[in-house]
Amino acid sequence: MLPTGSIKGESGLRVIGDIVSTLVILGSVILLVIWFASDLEREYAGTHMVIDGDSIIINNEKIRLDGIDAPELHQECSKNGVKYQCGIKARNYLRSLLRQGNLSCKAWERDKYERHLGHCVVGKIDINKKMVSDGWAVAFGSYYSEEKNARDAAVGLWAGDFVRPREWRLAHGRVTNLN
Repeated sequence: MLPTGSIKGESGLRVIGDIVSTLVILGSVILLVIWFASDLEREYAGTHMVIDGDSIIINNEKIRLDGIDAPELHQECSKNGVKYQCGIKARNYLRSLLRQGNLSCKAWERDKYERHLGHCVVGKIDINKKMVSDGWAVAFGSYYSEEKNARDAAVGLWAGDFVRPREWRLAHGRVTNLN
């Protein structure tokens, strides 16, 4: 026969152990939720600055337009045999789109450069989509039908000759993987 005191002591320790284990698991779950919440969709609006044809800063947060790739600022293209600064032209086109109303962006993750990957609108204008459909960016994970339509209509970059931004970066020793 076991003394009753030792049974109560063992079951009391077991209850305390179960409570501690439950608290540790619950705390771990809360920490994981907080950690993953940092990559949940966030909305950005307000003062903005255009960096290039696919990157902006809103309230000190860098946002890269997801699904598109615009020419690099120093990239040249040609139209009718005449070279022009297509990277600057793409940046200026993005600026003109953003002047049409209040900018709102939703971002849900960061790339390896800690930029938010986002989707932006001005009023009812889908900025990411418009950059591709008007030919000042190429599809990069999304917007392939818009790229085809721009190419078929020979608008923007498609009105002349250019090297895709990713290939231009590779040829000029720049980073090639955006995400």
